[in-house]
Amino acid sequence: MATPVPDPVASSIGAGTARVRFGQTGSMDGIEVVVFDWYATLGAPNDEDFWPRIPELIERAGGVVDAGAVREWESEHPALHEEQSASEATYRQWQRDRLEHLLLRCGLGEPGRGGLLDHIDDQRYSRSFAVFDGVPDVLRELRRRDLRLGVCSNWDWGLDRHLQANGIAELLDFVVCSAEVGRRKPHPTIFELVLGHAGVDPDRILFVGDNWTEDVGGATAAGMRTIHVATATSCAMAGDHSSVPCIAELAELLTVVGPVRA
Repeated sequence: MATPVPDPVASSIGAGTARVRFGQTGSMDGIEVVVFDWYATLGAPNDEDFWPRIPELIERAGGVVDAGAVREWESEHPALHEEQSASEATYRQWQRDRLEHLLLRCGLGEPGRGGLLDHIDDQRYSRSFAVFDGVPDVLRELRRRDLRLGVCSNWDWGLDRHLQANGIAELLDFVVCSAEVGRRKPHPTIFELVLGHAGVDPDRILFVGDNWTEDVGGATAAGMRTIHVATATSCAMAGDHSSVPCIAELAELLTVVGPVRA
């Protein structure tokens, strides 16, 4: 099971549904590095992706969905898996084994199980994701303002392929991908890697992500400043965002982050 990490911003959330806008909080001075989550922050969801369709795929292959098993498969991914990330082949086999365990719990026998494993393996490493509209322009403008940029994502091996396909790889100074480093957000050690790449004090790093626990909580615990982004869906946080701004579009970053240096 994943190692729990305290959420240092949770205590500041009260009743209500207010979203803090940049105009209300003022600019973020002193930021030198902006780090983005990938999926649902830069990368737009793909309706054809296998992940949200797992229950449907299991039923179509002849299994019976075990909702508890699916939740465990989704959420109880180990936070530390350096041994399993020793190589791409080792990582791929580990992910296949995890998935096969889920399918067995859902009563899926052969040949349906093997066929579904092969189908998902193929899609996992060939699927594509577009970035949200305007993402390249935002990144280019942040670079123009002399900010360094990075990505830190809980993602499969080969994140670079998606970044290159969308023409944003060359705009990034570093990429930290969980599959390749064997650590997952919100574990502190993956943020230690981010700090090492950034080379500046944590309070000079702005972390932008859609997941309240993995992105906002993890980065805040590491001493970084954070912004919660809700581009893919409306913000679901039932509380006041007085401690962490929430934005609906990435372009809102440009209103406060990184004025052009003299």
